[in-house]
Amino acid sequence: MQLIPGTVVDRYTVMSTIGRGGMATVYAVKHNLLGTRHALKVLKQNSAETKARLMLEGRLQARLDPTHIVPVTDVLDVDGSPALLMPLIDGCALDQLLSDAQPSEAEVSAIFGAIAKGIASAHKVGVIHRDLKPANVLLEERHGRIRVRV
Repeated sequence: MQLIPGTVVDRYTVMSTIGRGGMATVYAVKHNLLGTRHALKVLKQNSAETKARLMLEGRLQARLDPTHIVPVTDVLDVDGSPALLMPLIDGCALDQLLSDAQPSEAEVSAIFGAIAKGIASAHKVGVIHRDLKPANVLLEERHGRIRVRV
């Protein structure tokens, strides 16, 4: 399913497409009453198996410590398929950072330490990230520091 800017989904309006993967497309959306911005992960395929997989992903992600993980905060219905609502991370993916700049040794150490902490917190509750790659590691600047989210 493809959504175009201006499409209204529940209480949210689609602003843009921010990412595409094998299973889903992620859109930037804005809450119509609050004006807050979020990410909405919508399935590309509509099979029972992919719906069940996305719901399992959402339930697991919602239980994880959000310090180094992008948490799921809600599930919306998009034309009969579940879609995961998450905070919109205002920054870039690690692959973009690596193509644009050469981080210092201290920055590399901090980034990979945070990735390890995020993955370790998931492993503690039995969750294994099946698509860990630089494009799926998000970086945002918060209060002068880089916050890493898997």
